[in-house]
Amino acid sequence: MSVSRYLLSGLVTLGLLASVAAQAGQVRFNGDGHVMHPVFSQDGKHVAFEVNRLAGQVDLFMSEVNGAISKDGTNVVLPGGSAFSGGDQVAANPTWHPQGLIVFEGSNQGGQYRLYFYQPGAGQAAEMIPTSQIPGHLTFPAISTDGSMMSFVAKETGNGDIRTRDSNSGNLAHVTKTAGTESVPMFTSDASTLLFTRKHADTEDIFTHRLSDGMEKHVVQGPGDQTRPVYAADDSRLLYFDGSRGAGEWDLMSVDDNGGDAKRISKGVRLPHRGRPAISADGKWVAFAADDPQQGNYVTVATVDGEKSVRIATSHTACGEPALTESNGRIILAYTALPSSGAEWRFLTLVDITDQLQ
Repeated sequence: MSVSRYLLSGLVTLGLLASVAAQAGQVRFNGDGHVMHPVFSQDGKHVAFEVNRLAGQVDLFMSEVNGAISKDGTNVVLPGGSAFSGGDQVAANPTWHPQGLIVFEGSNQGGQYRLYFYQPGAGQAAEMIPTSQIPGHLTFPAISTDGSMMSFVAKETGNGDIRTRDSNSGNLAHVTKTAGTESVPMFTSDASTLLFTRKHADTEDIFTHRLSDGMEKHVVQGPGDQTRPVYAADDSRLLYFDGSRGAGEWDLMSVDDNGGDAKRISKGVRLPHRGRPAISADGKWVAFAADDPQQGNYVTVATVDGEKSVRIATSHTACGEPALTESNGRIILAYTALPSSGAEWRFLTLVDITDQLQ
């Protein structure tokens, strides 16, 4: 069965080390814009990223990579559009199917957000779920590790509920039905449980939902927002951004999957535009950048328990939105940055940091 048919049918720090990044490479694409939200494919051979053209246009690009070396980005075009159409097109929030497809949310000419998929090398993206099945906005796609399930948020019933889609049968399920607004769902590695957040009473908390029996657990709560959770270390640990200090202040937190006392990995991190905490392929490391402009030329990589961290020095400024992958036994860091203070556009850089993490 073809891939497309399959989809459609179915810090307490022990040491803070400073290193100079080597073998960095800028990812090129056509035109100008702010690069945001890089996401590596599961095999580390591709990176997808958004380019905000401003004036209501956000384009999605895909680049083939070999370690820290990249080919020029390919523009992912929505149905009915072209690489040069521009104007009120938004393609964002990419996630990768293990068979190499990009799944993302998109909107044409200010219309509803729907879910699309794109196979590298194809002409245009295709819509995944027709409005006859689920009308309204569809956002926050997430694919299970084995590709058998997709989760997303549907606005049909009001504030937004989590739905799932079985990739083999195409069956759709309505997972959450609450007055709160759910977002950023993610599967456990065995696709048995969904991790997500829910807004209620002006706060955002973290929950899990077991798909077999609907059992829900309130994992992390507190004042302010606890948001964008991600599993690490074989699903035994959660990392998330905590905004309980208020006033746009964000901390990177780590907690075991049963809840308990959370540990602060770093205070005052730069909140990514859309991304979760950037976890390495083996689940042992997390990358982040500081909100302090004086530390803007660094990206920090720490163990997910917060016991060790390494600062990766760059020649850029305002570093942010890191992503990690492993390719041919090498650990590759992606991050966005400005080339210098006052520069016009943010760009995307790849760097091999394997030696710095030894």
